[in-house]
Amino acid sequence: MSQDKDLWLNQIEGVDTNEGIQYTGSKEAYLKFLRTFYASLDDKAKEIEESYNNGDLEYCTIKVHALKSTARIIGAGKLSVLAQKLEEAGKKGDRDIFDAHIGELLDLFRSYKAKLSGLPKETDILNKEPISESALNEAYEALKAFSAKMDVDAIETILDEMRIYKLSPKDEEIFDDIGRKLCQFDWDGIEKLLQ
Repeated sequence: MSQDKDLWLNQIEGVDTNEGIQYTGSKEAYLKFLRTFYASLDDKAKEIEESYNNGDLEYCTIKVHALKSTARIIGAGKLSVLAQKLEEAGKKGDRDIFDAHIGELLDLFRSYKAKLSGLPKETDILNKEPISESALNEAYEALKAFSAKMDVDAIETILDEMRIYKLSPKDEEIFDDIGRKLCQFDWDGIEKLLQ
């Protein structure tokens, strides 16, 4: 990894990059995770906002829980702590705390779009590497196992990882469909896609 990249990594506002690198195991893995976080940020923020606006506190809490974990992995401590606060409020059905902090959470989350806009060129999200057949098969096997357990977080993590790679149009469509069905908790639909 070049010195320029190291310098950039150490200057991301609101992110403890050392913590992120410890979580992910290496600077390369960390950069891949950051790239995925950056690429999916708008969609994830929109999902949280729309589920909140639609009054679906339960689904919004699930999305906030996923954000808490992802934020912790990239070293965004303040975002992770705030997401945890909302997750706990959502689980208790405490709308007052949720209502008081949802705007703050979304603003902070979306602020990472600008903070991460300087991602090094080597990790340009348009420069996707093709996925190996073994990695693709592993992803499908993991999705089968996690869908049997109805593990939303684990499935979302795998789908996020798949965004890093260049996939065939067929596989890309399957992963997109799984993502859509996951939003509706359509476990039968996911199972059919994975057969």
